[in-house]
Amino acid sequence: MEAQVALWIAGFSYPAVFLLLVLCGVGAPLSEELVIITGGLVVARSGASLPVMALAAYVGIVAGDSALYRIGRSLGPRVFSHPKLSKMLTPSRIALLQKMFARRGALAVFLARFLPGLRAPAFLLAGATGLPYRRFLLADAAAAWIPAMGMTWLGFRFGPQVLADVQGGLRWVLLAAGVVALGVLGVRWVRRRAAVRATRVVQAPEGEP
Repeated sequence: MEAQVALWIAGFSYPAVFLLLVLCGVGAPLSEELVIITGGLVVARSGASLPVMALAAYVGIVAGDSALYRIGRSLGPRVFSHPKLSKMLTPSRIALLQKMFARRGALAVFLARFLPGLRAPAFLLAGATGLPYRRFLLADAAAAWIPAMGMTWLGFRFGPQVLADVQGGLRWVLLAAGVVALGVLGVRWVRRRAAVRATRVVQAPEGEP
């Protein structure tokens, strides 16, 4: 399968990466990481554009995730009894994801992208439970750039050497990067909230009679 994926990407370049990632999103038996890293490897060997390949990966990831969300949204509660999809939504996963959504809201979508075994169930559940698509898209788009850019560069820079690490420590490196990015966004949000509150406190006496 790895050799076939490499041939497809070598032959069709950016469109192949995009389409393969969309298929990954809707449940095709392909490794998302393998597709993206192979795209970077093809760039290194063919002289294609690294930024365009990363963009193709990014759009493909978001499109695939959105397709899975739409499937969950169209099925609604029926997703839990679907012959194939219900296998991903085990009671333990549902319980964990429901806690994440209850505590974090759309932020759970961001986190789930970096948690093995929870990515697809989280996106299905987000659609099935009626999380607004705009909020889903915002969280997913914020998370997708990390694997899209990071793995494309790793494939470009290290080639076959990094393919052996796809299912190992690399995922945890990306998870750490996602947590750091999340922390930065959280700090910025807290500072903005504090600034808004301070402005309201200062302006409040001016509006009083």
